[in-house]
Amino acid sequence: MSELETRFKELVALVDATPKDQVEGRLAGLPGGVPAALDTVYEQLASTFNPAKAGGESGIFQYEVATAGGVQEYHLVVADGACTVGKGTREDADVVIGVKVVDMLLMATGKLSGQKAFVTGKLKLRGNAFFGMKQGEWFD
Repeated sequence: MSELETRFKELVALVDATPKDQVEGRLAGLPGGVPAALDTVYEQLASTFNPAKAGGESGIFQYEVATAGGVQEYHLVVADGACTVGKGTREDADVVIGVKVVDMLLMATGKLSGQKAFVTGKLKLRGNAFFGMKQGEWFD
């Protein structure tokens, strides 16, 4: 098992064992805190990119994750059959996805679908909403 897989498994176990309203506080007490957990989430997400499902398409997903310490920004760039993750803002993003940290963690660990998060207002999209839906299609 890779180091990333181990970190992600530990994050899933923490989210599973912690009441939703206490997840961010528990993460804040761990080495690296919430930023380290988000790094793990986005590295894991990028690793699940399936180029066959993207069918040669490309684009940029920008994420704005609301935390108690402020907004954490990440982006996934899909180009040339690969996906890379980075921190910060990409002004050329096709879609901007806004979400609270606990809801992002619930989605990442399979406890909340992106579709349900969107319909219930927990996930907000700006820009090309149709492109935003491709995340569910392009990533395993």
